[in-house]
Amino acid sequence: MNSTTFHPGSNDHTSSDALHAVAEFPVAWFEATPAYLVLRPVAAFLREWAAATPAGVVLGLLKR
Repeated sequence: MNSTTFHPGSNDHTSSDALHAVAEFPVAWFEATPAYLVLRPVAAFLREWAAATPAGVVLGLLKR
């Protein structure tokens, strides 16, 4: 389905809905892959681990 619109006096002939759908496709595709299921817990573990290091503790205190 094409959602192209034409506005008088405008050089932009594509609607923002069409551009939004194009931009969302890679994210939706990646979230549907098995790699996403593995990377999500790994990223959470690394984030928690980094926060528990001395540098992470100092940075956490500086943010407050």
